[in-house]
Amino acid sequence: MGRLISGWYRLLYSALRTPVLKWLFLPRFKALQLSVSPGHGWQESGEFFPASPAVVSRSQTLGEDLVVAEPETFPAVTWSLWSHASVTNNRFFGFLLHGDQFMIQPRRTPGPWRLSYRKNRVLWSSGDKVLVDRNRGHRMHVDRAIFLGGRDFTNWYHWLVDGLPQLHMANRLPEHLRDYPVIVPEQIFRYPTMLDALELFKGHRDMIVMPEWALLEADSLVWIDPLELSNLPKQQGPSPLDSRLHLLHRDGMESYRDVYLEAYAPQEVTPHRKLFLARDTKRRSYNQEEALEVAKEFGFEACYPEKLTLAEQVQVFREAKYLMGPSGAGFAGLLFCQPGTSALCWQDTRIRSMTILPDLATLNHAEYWHIFYTSDESGGLFRSNYTLDPQWLRQSLHTWLD
Repeated sequence: MGRLISGWYRLLYSALRTPVLKWLFLPRFKALQLSVSPGHGWQESGEFFPASPAVVSRSQTLGEDLVVAEPETFPAVTWSLWSHASVTNNRFFGFLLHGDQFMIQPRRTPGPWRLSYRKNRVLWSSGDKVLVDRNRGHRMHVDRAIFLGGRDFTNWYHWLVDGLPQLHMANRLPEHLRDYPVIVPEQIFRYPTMLDALELFKGHRDMIVMPEWALLEADSLVWIDPLELSNLPKQQGPSPLDSRLHLLHRDGMESYRDVYLEAYAPQEVTPHRKLFLARDTKRRSYNQEEALEVAKEFGFEACYPEKLTLAEQVQVFREAKYLMGPSGAGFAGLLFCQPGTSALCWQDTRIRSMTILPDLATLNHAEYWHIFYTSDESGGLFRSNYTLDPQWLRQSLHTWLD
């Protein structure tokens, strides 16, 4: 059945490339060519940061030899102004529609990519060919706007590292573009800490609240490249365990991080606390209380980042000498940590090469170590329940702290 559906969409794509059918179906379906920012057809463009050495790390396993990452270059970080363009607020990746172009943010490695089809109007894709249904979901129209691309704004890490840095750079746009309203995904209004972070960078701008899965058309739209590069949408070629998953732009991320430090941590502090990053375990259950009791034997205290204000998060991560806990957005606070801080994270053994969180530690000249557990595989890579062996955890802490 999947092949039949794919074949039908491939046929529709080819048909829409002919002038008559393109005109007939234009209000709904569009056959587009995939491109990567800065794409083609912009009215005006500029550069925030030139190409420069990237923050790049490798997954370090506790007890094994250190793996040194090869130096890499982060491409120039640019902005561009588009006339009569459409953008989408979806959970997986942001894209821009302009003419016959389907444009995504710069990627970590070359394509072809496999685009996700879930609730984002993408019906079918193959190589650089993309078929889009413009009538799916809510549609909006505005005169002008600044778009924050990125993915999964319900996740604190992605809002902190993937979305808001673009608004930070928007404050450096040319004067005639700087006061454009900013498109804000509606899902962040569920989270007070996300709104606190937004206020640091929004300034006097108006907000355009965009429902999830909506398509917004703007007469004049500013697109901003990210300060992180990932390999999403997932590539069809390399294995999901390919370590080339992530890069950060050092100068850009340092300037962005310093806004938080100037606002919430202007005084120097010596790292001294040992923090166990605890969380609500409804999404992915594990024996957290038992693990916490083991951690307390080594002087650790429980810390629930999701219950802290933004100011409190910045402060506790500045004070942390040691951090331990399960892989997840709780470790996003590594953005605020100090050189020499050391983190120990347990991760599903099926995900051994992810460097999204280690790169934040590397940005601040801190350490990040992995230990691996085996889950029951009940809910996929990021939702499966698991149980930590207390003795295994106790021995891991001995190895780490010694």
